Amino acid sequence: MLNVDASYNPDRGMGSTGAVIRDHTRSFVIAGARFFENILDAPMAETLALREGIILAQQIGCSKLLIQSDCSEVVETMKQGGFSATASAAIYEECVQLWQEFTSISIEHCNREFNKVAHEIARVAIQSKLFCNWVDEPPSFILASLVNDVMLFNVRLVDFGYKSFLGILRVPAVH
Repeated sequence: MLNVDASYNPDRGMGSTGAVIRDHTRSFVIAGARFFENILDAPMAETLALREGIILAQQIGCSKLLIQSDCSEVVETMKQGGFSATASAAIYEECVQLWQEFTSISIEHCNREFNKVAHEIARVAIQSKLFCNWVDEPPSFILASLVNDVMLFNVRLVDFGYKSFLGILRVPAVH
């Protein structure tokens, strides 16, 4: 699972992206932060977050991918084939090309509450002008968010009638 988010400073016209990839047990695999000096607007930053996340997934050899973003514009544009008449059109086109390299790929909207890890990476990236990846070991500034994310995921599973431990489905809950 890939979560992506962006941060944007309109006064300076700069932004950043954050991405985190977790495996089927919701364990951390890799995260990436990218700082960009020149970004036109917040939707462009969100589109760049998608592109950078997809590239990160390709770099580690993912062939199947579920993408989550809290930006409904990005999600809906990609669900409709990536066609856009915005300043981000070329970035969407690149995402569509990258998309085709996967055997299975989908995108869905998630609430900001479930995207805090990617959000935190983007926030720190714009403050520190980061351009880096973390493999296997997450950076310390997202540890609390990662733990909280797993707990929220487990609560969500229980709400849907499943018991789980650290994101691993076990048995249907007894009501």
